[in-house]
Amino acid sequence: MKPNLNSEIIAVIATNNEGIIYQFNEGAEILLGYSASEMIGLKTVNSFLVDKEVKKFKKDIALKYNSKDSDFDPYKLLAKYNGYDARECTIVKKDGATFISLSTLTPLINESGKNIGFIRIIKNITNQKHIEAELLRKNQVLNSAEKITMMGNWQWNLITNDVTWSSNLYNIFEVHPNKKLTYDTYFSFVHPDDKALVTNSVEKSLNDKFFYDLLHRIKTTSGKTKTIQLLGELITDKAGNIIEIIGTCQDVTEQRMAEIKFKGLLESAPDAMVIVNELGNIQLINKQAEKLFGYHAEELINQPVEILIPQRYSHHTTHRKTFFETPKTREMGEGKELYGINKKGKEIPIQISLSPLKTEEGLLVSAAIRDITFQKKAENKILQANENLELLANKLTSQNIQLADFAHITSHNLRAPVSNLNSLLDFYKAAKSEEERTILFDKFETVINHLTLTLNTLIEALKTKDGRSKPMELLSFNDVLNKTKEILSGQILKTNTKIVCDFSEKPNIKYNKVYLESIFLNLVSNAIKYKSKDRTPEIFIQSVVEDGIEKLKFKDNGLGINLERHGHKVFGLNKVFHRHPEAKGVGLFMTKVQVESMGGTISVESVVNEGSTFNINFNK
Repeated sequence: MKPNLNSEIIAVIATNNEGIIYQFNEGAEILLGYSASEMIGLKTVNSFLVDKEVKKFKKDIALKYNSKDSDFDPYKLLAKYNGYDARECTIVKKDGATFISLSTLTPLINESGKNIGFIRIIKNITNQKHIEAELLRKNQVLNSAEKITMMGNWQWNLITNDVTWSSNLYNIFEVHPNKKLTYDTYFSFVHPDDKALVTNSVEKSLNDKFFYDLLHRIKTTSGKTKTIQLLGELITDKAGNIIEIIGTCQDVTEQRMAEIKFKGLLESAPDAMVIVNELGNIQLINKQAEKLFGYHAEELINQPVEILIPQRYSHHTTHRKTFFETPKTREMGEGKELYGINKKGKEIPIQISLSPLKTEEGLLVSAAIRDITFQKKAENKILQANENLELLANKLTSQNIQLADFAHITSHNLRAPVSNLNSLLDFYKAAKSEEERTILFDKFETVINHLTLTLNTLIEALKTKDGRSKPMELLSFNDVLNKTKEILSGQILKTNTKIVCDFSEKPNIKYNKVYLESIFLNLVSNAIKYKSKDRTPEIFIQSVVEDGIEKLKFKDNGLGINLERHGHKVFGLNKVFHRHPEAKGVGLFMTKVQVESMGGTISVESVVNEGSTFNINFNK
């Protein structure tokens, strides 16, 4: 037979990363009422947790680690930061009964630093919670209860030194009612360690003619140590001489013990605790609060709580009054950054939980204050890391764009000269005289030189980030066309292409050399590539200035494009409109990107079997 449930039994439950239980100790069997065989490999911890509290756990973890993802796994997040979670929660036993537990959740990390699961330790604290609740209740009603049951009155005649006690006072001191009493009788019961305190207090009261309340210990006849509270009033004669002192004596032993326990609980709290009354004055603080704010308790007692709050929170007084009107346990400033200020004036990032505490003397508020400086530093490091990653990502993206741009330009712009070399090679093989071969060989040399220059220029272009940042220079349209004709000389000869130009209106332009040469090469080679079989290819290139806009027009008599069918994708990547073995759908896309990156636009007019005209506006 298993022992009865008690607070000494500890449940140890281990789960893997999927939440499946693989260890369920005997303590867990006793506390939860399940056998290990019922749980191991079959159940998760959620089977005995309350859904509402599981959601609260997830919310707390999100807040603790600043997670904005609504679908995050709190267990994985806890493991990521190698944290732990300790909280009070409700446990549902197999028979449906519940109890309050202290549950501690800790990630299991192997030697490689990898999370392999979690271990949960559960302790029944139901009795402890009942004791705590009872302690608080007693603390609230102790004053009124003891005034009725544990109080006596006394009189001290200073002329005769006789002392008179009420019957209940005899009970407090455990003295026989027939015993003759004097001041010395009372003083003989004073605790040895408190005799100096009592002597000094009485002498001060007599000298000042004002009775100072006195709290001290006594040793009763049976040897018990009690704590008593003395309140009194001095009576004088007409001459002002003190002739008698009357007062009350209250046995506050239990109250004192309760205060000691309460302070013990307060001191054992991991957070700084500050207790404030309805006026906003500090009534009690613990050592953690002293450490956090740098004050001694004596410096803060009865001081306004605003002494611990930066001046910019001037609205705090209004918020405090509102809380006292509708007190309830809650976290203060949820979703906001809160700060306290220490004795040296340094601001401290904090989290605050407020709890109301009703007493006979009025409503008190207990503030649990947690220093989150370390957490804020961690958050800032994460934010900084994210910013650095974002900068790196942007840099890599920019570099990838540059590489892609370079790859497209290189592969496409080198294809034309290579094709031209093949054409020249065909002419060279067909040449019948040495003179023809010499002329063709000179053309070989020219094309190869241009090819080398193009490669070097493209490599230099890779060093810039975008079209607007590329180097600009004054270029001659005629020079660019001549270079294009030299690069494409083989194809021009092979197709008998006629190229006519008119650059008289606008002979020069300030532009990026790589882009302008690429634009010419793409549009001229496209006109030759898509020539009509029925006529000799003709290309007319003209530069003009219309309405202040610099323009360049490329007109051909080739196959033309069905704009009704293909107009929306003329400049798309990998879009082709004619069957041709060298059609890749890259040239027009690159031309559009280059023109637009320099702040211009490009459009096309075309009629099938008549030809096309490409219009470039260099500025919008």
